[in-house]
Amino acid sequence: MLIDTLKNLEIGNFEVKVNHRKFLDAIIEISGCESSKFKPICSSVDKLDKEPWEAVRKELITQKGLTEEQCDKLGRFVNLKNKPRVLLNKLKAEGYFEGHAGGLRTIEEMDVLFGYLENLGVIDNVAFDFSLARGLDYYTGLIYEAVLTDGANVGSIAGGGRYDELVGMFSGKNIPAVGVSIGIERIFAILEEKFKGGNALRETNTQFLVASLGGDLTNERMSIASELWKNGFNCEIMYKKAPKSNQQFEYALSQGIPYVIIIGQDEIAQGKVKVKNLKT
Repeated sequence: MLIDTLKNLEIGNFEVKVNHRKFLDAIIEISGCESSKFKPICSSVDKLDKEPWEAVRKELITQKGLTEEQCDKLGRFVNLKNKPRVLLNKLKAEGYFEGHAGGLRTIEEMDVLFGYLENLGVIDNVAFDFSLARGLDYYTGLIYEAVLTDGANVGSIAGGGRYDELVGMFSGKNIPAVGVSIGIERIFAILEEKFKGGNALRETNTQFLVASLGGDLTNERMSIASELWKNGFNCEIMYKKAPKSNQQFEYALSQGIPYVIIIGQDEIAQGKVKVKNLKT
């Protein structure tokens, strides 16, 4: 759903980074770190998309209390990133989670997920990335985050994951759930930047404003608007009985409506309309 949504928005090239909460639990355990340090460690690891490992490693030692040995073990995992199948096969072949039951089960889960993504035709937009942490307590499984890959430095544009126990806290029933939130403000900023310079964003999808000159022609404007709607055109009228001509043209210009259909008593008598192209 997320990949289809971002493709339809046409915001540019993007990738959805995926990881799994159980992998993060396993990595911290294998590295010999205390489980109580899960959130502090994740908050540091999550910076790897902006900072080099050496900077993150220094923060983990000086601020989060990890030893150099723990960081070295952690670094073996968190710098892993590749295409989903490539990295999954590497984890299996090189025994990254050998002897850790939780890690091995999670490999099986990701195997199933990647099969689904392949069959849905969206795996080319996915990257398997161990630096993705999203250290929120309520995640219980898959986590993911969408980022642009063509230079726009806006951070993540969407994120989410699985939280099987969150809904149950409020409903009293165990309801598995998975979700995503999309960064609307960041998406708008990207689209505005994209449309700068001759391609100004329009306020509306309206193609025609049906306008009238001279007296109350509400019914006639409604009739023309109705005919246009039935034929698949986006149009509107101003909701005043007898709007002034300058009000109607100013409204169309402010909204970026390209065409104004004009009627007056003469046009009604002749069964015709005038069409004004506001761009020309």
